[in-house]
Amino acid sequence: MQDHPWQASVQNSLGVYLPSILGGIAILLIGWIIALVASTATQRALAAVGMNQRLGAHTQSSMNFERIAGRIVFWAIMLLALIGMFSVLQVQGVSGPLNTLATTVMLYLPRLLLAVALVVVAWLVATVVRTLVNRTLSRTRVDERLAPGGDMKPLSQSMGNVAYWLVLLLFLPAIVGALQIEGLMTPLTGMTSSLLGMLPNLLAAVIIAGVGWLIAKAVRGLVSNLLATTGIDRFSESHADTRGLKLSDLGGTLAFVMVIVPALIAALDALKISAISAPLTRMLGIFFDAIPNLLAAAAILLLAWFIGRFVAALVERLLSDLGFDRLPERVGLGHAFADPNVTTVTPTGAVSTTTATTGSDAFMATSTLERQAADPAFTTPSDAMAQTPIVTPTSTATATAMTDRSVSGGTLSSLAGKVTLFFIMLFATVEAASLLGFAGINALLEQFISFGADVLLGLVILAVGYWLADLAARAIERANPESRGMARLARFAILGLVIAMGLRAMGVADDIVNLAFGLVLGAVAIAIALAFGLGGRDAAGKLAQRWADDYLRRRPPQ
Repeated sequence: MQDHPWQASVQNSLGVYLPSILGGIAILLIGWIIALVASTATQRALAAVGMNQRLGAHTQSSMNFERIAGRIVFWAIMLLALIGMFSVLQVQGVSGPLNTLATTVMLYLPRLLLAVALVVVAWLVATVVRTLVNRTLSRTRVDERLAPGGDMKPLSQSMGNVAYWLVLLLFLPAIVGALQIEGLMTPLTGMTSSLLGMLPNLLAAVIIAGVGWLIAKAVRGLVSNLLATTGIDRFSESHADTRGLKLSDLGGTLAFVMVIVPALIAALDALKISAISAPLTRMLGIFFDAIPNLLAAAAILLLAWFIGRFVAALVERLLSDLGFDRLPERVGLGHAFADPNVTTVTPTGAVSTTTATTGSDAFMATSTLERQAADPAFTTPSDAMAQTPIVTPTSTATATAMTDRSVSGGTLSSLAGKVTLFFIMLFATVEAASLLGFAGINALLEQFISFGADVLLGLVILAVGYWLADLAARAIERANPESRGMARLARFAILGLVIAMGLRAMGVADDIVNLAFGLVLGAVAIAIALAFGLGGRDAAGKLAQRWADDYLRRRPPQ
């Protein structure tokens, strides 16, 4: 049986291409098997070195880098298998471009292998450097000194990471150069050169800052211990507001700042970052130039405080011994300084209860007491009124303690002591502000002192005038016991004049004071004129009629 012609043609064609087809399929199968084996081996090798964990820790990514590398190896081998298959099949339309691609890949493969080798070397070197830095800093226990409580990231770990990435950065230009990527090579080379040129400055800055920190810490401990041995902490513990504040620790902290700030500025200057270091250097120069004035101002205020307290206590005790506390009672101002809760105890233990007298009748009480002393038969309606004691009888020791509290509290001598301390501190503040160059504060304080002097002068005038008014009222009443109204009128007139003089001395609205005083005097004059005019109308008519009658009698008859 003879074959059909087309079957013979197919057999002839397959007989020619069948070996090529079988060879291509065999190459593809073998390449696929090799690609699978190589991909699996690559993934296992990378898994053995922990590539996913290492790269994931640095990149914060969950990508499977081992699988990606295995896929790259798989398709690279499959590409070679496809090129071999199409070459055996003599498919020129496909094998030609694939041969060109394979040639390019093969030519670039040594560069890629060199770059991979450099990456591996860079990683090994960076890992070794990081380990050395971590172990070296851990042995120095710098982490425990900087963060005793462990509330911050260890410095050794941070410095190790910095060294790790610095080594990788230094290897980066070589890796890019091996790949011959010219677009990245030029900027990376410039950046690396700048970084290498800056490394000496960076190292110098780190050394300066580290040494400055060590010196500042030592100075802080020294100053704190020296101040603690002097007992300066007792001053803060003696006051309730500052209890718990240690002046020794405060002085140590100030000393630490005084040392560390210049060290940090010197470190910035070593980095040659003039945009930051130049202003800070000028600021530091101004600050150190002001330190002598600051110390002088602090010394002035401190000395003024101690001297002021001593002088205030001296003035208070001297005025108290001179009987200055009884002066308000003598001039009729005892009710202004009297404490209703204080009971005066005589040496025999008898209790005398003081009834506070206020208002315009204060001087009348004094004059009444004097008249009773001169005339035992003199009585007043108020003598029959029972006075309720304010405080129950106490012992002499208790009364003495109460008197001591009164002396240190609201007496006139204690007030004078406080005023003395205030003005001493005010004068010291003016001098301190002048040393520090605070012209505005200095001028304000000087103006306040001038105003305070005027106020004191006005208060003295008011006190003396009040005493003179009471003195004049008592003199008028002694001369004529029935002229109590005239005594009050004279007292109010003198007080009005004294108040005007006191306010004028204080400089409080001179024009208003003058106008008010003039209006008051005018009103008084008009009131007196109206009183005499309306009240003496009948008497004036009789007097005028008598004058007219006398005139008519003396007139000669015409």
